[in-house]
Amino acid sequence: MRRIFLISILSVFILSGCWASDIWYDISMKWSDGKLPEEKIELETSVGKTELTVEVADSMKEREKGLMEREKLESGHGMLFQFEDEAPRAFWMKNTKIPLDVIFFSAKKEVASLVEWMNPCITPQCPSYSSAVPAMYALEVPAGFIKEKAVKIGDKFATLQS
Repeated sequence: MRRIFLISILSVFILSGCWASDIWYDISMKWSDGKLPEEKIELETSVGKTELTVEVADSMKEREKGLMEREKLESGHGMLFQFEDEAPRAFWMKNTKIPLDVIFFSAKKEVASLVEWMNPCITPQCPSYSSAVPAMYALEVPAGFIKEKAVKIGDKFATLQS
């Protein structure tokens, strides 16, 4: 009986800690207008180099939230999703209000797969958009960016010094 009581108490502490961290995350995102820390990256394509300001989503919670509920994404801006390893990746547009392109990159920061014009989805069932090959990074940018910048498989990105 004592063992069950101790396990119950421990479970409450663990669960309340997780719950508290979720609340803290939500509050901190609101204080910062919902934006994540930004970095400058440079995308090099056959037509030249393009500098972008990207929010970096490198935790599970940040990647799950992504660009949901955003009203706009300025030209020259995006969100860079960083993962721990190369693996097949899939994105959906649940509660995302703006159309996006997504560029998937390998661990070598080379374009590995492209998805153009992911449309907003506010219905319960949303389609999934997958990388054709394993990827370690994904860059969401305003829809039309891939075509405008002539992004192709093999193009590269680099993080710029701040």
